Amino acid sequence: MRLSPSLLIRQNLTRKLLRSILLILCIGVAFFIFGVLSSFRQGFEGASSQTSRLVVASKVGGNETLPLSYLPEIEALNGVSDVTHITRLRAFVGNERNIVGANAVDLESYARVYADAYAFDPEMLRAADADRTAILVGRTLAARMGWSTDDTVTLTSFMHAREGGDRNWRFTIAGIFDGAEVTTDTSFLLARADYFHAAVMRNKNRVDLFGIQPKPGTDTEALAREIDALYANSGAQTRTQSETAFMSAFLEQFANIALLVRLIVGVAFATILMIVANTMIFAIRERTLEIGVLKVLGFSGGRIMRIVLAETLVLFALGLCLGLSLTAAVIPVLADALQSVVPGLYLTPRVIATAVALAVGFALACGALPSINALRLPIAAALKHR
Repeated sequence: MRLSPSLLIRQNLTRKLLRSILLILCIGVAFFIFGVLSSFRQGFEGASSQTSRLVVASKVGGNETLPLSYLPEIEALNGVSDVTHITRLRAFVGNERNIVGANAVDLESYARVYADAYAFDPEMLRAADADRTAILVGRTLAARMGWSTDDTVTLTSFMHAREGGDRNWRFTIAGIFDGAEVTTDTSFLLARADYFHAAVMRNKNRVDLFGIQPKPGTDTEALAREIDALYANSGAQTRTQSETAFMSAFLEQFANIALLVRLIVGVAFATILMIVANTMIFAIRERTLEIGVLKVLGFSGGRIMRIVLAETLVLFALGLCLGLSLTAAVIPVLADALQSVVPGLYLTPRVIATAVALAVGFALACGALPSINALRLPIAAALKHR
């Protein structure tokens, strides 16, 4: 019978089947932890955030606002293609635990700045333009709340009261918008800023942030510095960042999600690395005599080294498939249960690609020492082994 590498790999992995299964389970658990936590991180940070788009917020902090009068000044800068403004309503529906993401915006400019992230039908924009109390609702939020077009919705704001002190805001749903991709967060609604600022009792014409779409080829870092320099001596100084950096900084006010994910995943993978590497070293020692026989039969040290590395790669590949399969099965359940807390919870291609790269890297790291030992093993010493 011809001793092909694939046959040897299969026989070596199935020789002690229980050990191989346990290793695959350990690796699978590690990648399951990685997949779930990485999906949580992207869900918190927002899958639709972009490095090219800029966000202008108050330099003091997230609770401070900026004058709406900044908008035409920012719009006039050379590197700015389009700009919109956003005011968070901070509201709930029914009871205070049922919090909804709600923003007051200029719908036309918002649709232009975020055209690559959200699909706004021209008909729904026209319908919203005809009704000052109109809102556009994201598909995820509409599904969670059971809302549909033409429904009347009452939001109660934690902070923003109408003239007279009433914190209830009544709106009519003019349309339901989708994300450009399935991973785009649509668990929020958009109200007309002109209606909101005309009716709000305090902080009229104050906004939480500006969203900027730079012109193609613009140096976004230079543009950010130019905007901040423009208001460096004003009573409302700004801090301009990329959208991705803004989301990360916003989350770090509550917890460093990225650091937590790295720590937990790092501990999990370090443990798996030690277990698999140690197991592979002992497995190679058990096969010392067989390695000597293979070398006598003409197998070169490099070929045996590749067989050992291939065994480790197979173990990690099977563990990776198991871990990602479990993640894909669990994520939809978690998304339904936590959609009001972590919007946009998906197993994204980016997470999968990172997991594959980690699997290859760890497989090579775990297989390096045992494969080198097999390469260097003298034939005479191997044949004397019992």
